[in-house]
Amino acid sequence: MFKRFLLMLLVLFIFASAAFAAEQADNGTEGNSTSIIDEAPAQVIPADYTEEGVASWYGEKFQGKVTASGEPYDMEKLTAAHNYLPLGVKVTVTNLGSGKSVAVTINDRGPFVPDRIIDLSRAAAEKLGFIDAGKANVRIEPYRPEVKKEIVAAPVVTKLYGAFYIQVGAYKIKENADRLIERLGKAGFNNARLVRVVTDSAQIFKVQLGMYKTLASARKASLKIGAGFPGTFVLADVIQE
Repeated sequence: MFKRFLLMLLVLFIFASAAFAAEQADNGTEGNSTSIIDEAPAQVIPADYTEEGVASWYGEKFQGKVTASGEPYDMEKLTAAHNYLPLGVKVTVTNLGSGKSVAVTINDRGPFVPDRIIDLSRAAAEKLGFIDAGKANVRIEPYRPEVKKEIVAAPVVTKLYGAFYIQVGAYKIKENADRLIERLGKAGFNNARLVRVVTDSAQIFKVQLGMYKTLASARKASLKIGAGFPGTFVLADVIQE
């Protein structure tokens, strides 16, 4: 009887040891050794990327609200919203009127207005000197702290890859969005999708064409839409449900 009891204890000990080892393996550790976890690759954009257009800024109305990156918006931090640059990437924004520059981190999507290319935090807009004006002509470039930039004309680089869409319209009433999708189908655009976005006060139904694997292909497709669908713009994939 005593030998059987010892045998049972030995079996239980073996099973417990195996379970502990499996748990340590699942946790990425082995005994007391230090766990090494590979970090996700840093988001980058082409070194020759540049874009010029109108910048605006957003402030108190959005303070504390969740951005596309998941962090709450803080208007006193140097951040910005862009439609397709990778979230987390750092860029330099230069006011073409004053020559002032500021480095910001892209942590949100927007602006959803066709004639604007970036929405800056209040702090960033203040450094660029256009708080009172509300908007300014700017250039966006990759952040290079060791290089001082000069204001010179440059083309827009479109070598960006991902999931891009063309937003054709946004409505508070779903039936209006459905009618736009029907119009697009009759015009030969059969790749429309409907995205429902819920905000604090309402829900919005966005009509988008896609998906396009590169920014260049999305822009090329947007040129084919024509004057019958004004106010379209290209954005990276953003779904909120």
